[in-house]
Amino acid sequence: MHKMFTLKNGLTVMTIDMPHLDSLTTLVAIGAGSRYEQKRTNGISHFLEHMFFKGSVKYPTAEQIATLVDGIGAVNNAATDKEITYYWIKSSAKNVKLASDLLSSMIKESLLAEEEIEREKGVIVEELRMYRDNPTRYVWELYERLQFGNQPLGWDIGGDEKTVTNISRQDLISYMDSLYSPKNIALIYVGKLPEDIRKIAQEYFADLPERSEYSPKAYQRKKQIEPKARAFYKATDQANLVLGMEGFDRYDDKRYPAKVLASILGEGMSSRLFIQVRERRGLAYHISAHHSSYKDIGTFTVYAGLKLEKVYEGLEVILAELQILTSEKVTDDELKKAKEMIRGRIALQSESTNFLAEYFGTNFVLDRKVETFDEILKKVDKTTKEDIQNLAQELFVKNKYNLQVIGPFKNANKFEIILNK
Repeated sequence: MHKMFTLKNGLTVMTIDMPHLDSLTTLVAIGAGSRYEQKRTNGISHFLEHMFFKGSVKYPTAEQIATLVDGIGAVNNAATDKEITYYWIKSSAKNVKLASDLLSSMIKESLLAEEEIEREKGVIVEELRMYRDNPTRYVWELYERLQFGNQPLGWDIGGDEKTVTNISRQDLISYMDSLYSPKNIALIYVGKLPEDIRKIAQEYFADLPERSEYSPKAYQRKKQIEPKARAFYKATDQANLVLGMEGFDRYDDKRYPAKVLASILGEGMSSRLFIQVRERRGLAYHISAHHSSYKDIGTFTVYAGLKLEKVYEGLEVILAELQILTSEKVTDDELKKAKEMIRGRIALQSESTNFLAEYFGTNFVLDRKVETFDEILKKVDKTTKEDIQNLAQELFVKNKYNLQVIGPFKNANKFEIILNK
């Protein structure tokens, strides 16, 4: 499906040709994110992402960059996570050279102008406030803070208002120099590729400057001996909660049955939690289950937006569904449906050039290899009913539970009582 080659400076390039399309996504993925930060500069990965759009030597203003992108009807954006940052432009295939030129210039010669840095601090602070005002998003940041504690994985990706306002130009330069090495970057082209795509990559990215490489501190596991619950007070009309526990890292084969288990529990309108919590009791509009992995740890989570007057009942129903999976095997039909759902969702996502670029870029930067979709599905297909029950028994243990709630609750006492039943 994909082809791969390496430039002389160590930059890996991956191409996925989709000749039936007229568009192309150009994406640069970097092994940088909030878990690489120091407490004093928490939020700097996200800050640097913003600054790359504020002007480079070749394209000195944000307006010029935006005008060029808009002028060809393209779309550009970026994202920062805890272990990965990526920048992308989706354009018509004929404009791949301009997309490559803009992205390479942003990364290798960003101006990081002092006046732009000071101006952007205000923008980022408002962004943080916006996210905090959105409980469906903010509850996830609070949950990971609870799950991972005062370690880089537990810190907010955007930092806080104090750390953001204290970040200096030298901080940004030092951080970029520590991670934005060609050997820590992957360049991905997905869509209708020109015949000279290798030459284009060489032309625009072969001169990326050599920089150092920095490895994040390993996550320090601490044995959890009792469930934890936290309530963040906010005058909302709905209770947003995440119930989760420690899961499996990117290299643990248990992540495949964990994906199947999450699908059975909370993916789609026929999942167990959707039927029990929404359809039969009308306690929530949205409920879902997820398993996600970092390099050295993972999480298995259930998210729900529950009626305020029924939040305790909703939590009890969720916990009861988890326990059923520990004592009863799923049916053959349920297991088959979950596997087919995973297969179908991958098929749908694979039609998106952006999804493919993000997937291949993230996998290579973090793992130095790419696990194909066929390889994933083969491991998913091997999952048995016994695997699901064994996994549920391993995960759904009272003392492993962590619950984060946002709503008009002054404390988490009643939630703790329910978790400890």
